Amino acid sequence: MGRGESKSSVTGSTILLISTDRQLHEHLRNLANNLGHLVVRANGPVGSLAILQVTRPGVVLLDLDLPDHTAWETADALLQCDCCPPVILLTGRTDQFDFQTAIAAGSLVDKSGPPSSLLALVEQTLQRSAVNQAERNAIQRVLIRWLKPCDWLEGTAPAHRFWGINE
Repeated sequence: MGRGESKSSVTGSTILLISTDRQLHEHLRNLANNLGHLVVRANGPVGSLAILQVTRPGVVLLDLDLPDHTAWETADALLQCDCCPPVILLTGRTDQFDFQTAIAAGSLVDKSGPPSSLLALVEQTLQRSAVNQAERNAIQRVLIRWLKPCDWLEGTAPAHRFWGINE
């Protein structure tokens, strides 16, 4: 198979972007269209599973910076779906240690970088074999749980009362 033939197998793939970031969508869409990709945007988590099932994208770009921590539930729901393609997690929060570590490990992508580098990662992901995709999704679910911010309240009462200790 020639070099042009292998590239054409991923040309025309659909990319599902779940984000409220209009600027990211516009930049990504313009560049992706030039490469033969279609970028479909879900403006947040509502309806993203339905859009996933209808469009059957080759890859999902999920913005973890969605308001009200909705990205975490969306990621978990997507990754549990049998038809879920590879998910690339995006963020603009590069100042948190856990996020820096995940970015350095290649598990999370800084969305403030150039769209061309993001599309290069999409191309690499699209060329990867679909074998073991369920395993990769399970590993990403663990990653999501590790990165998810805690919502513990300061004044949380202990689960059990220990006489004399927390009096």
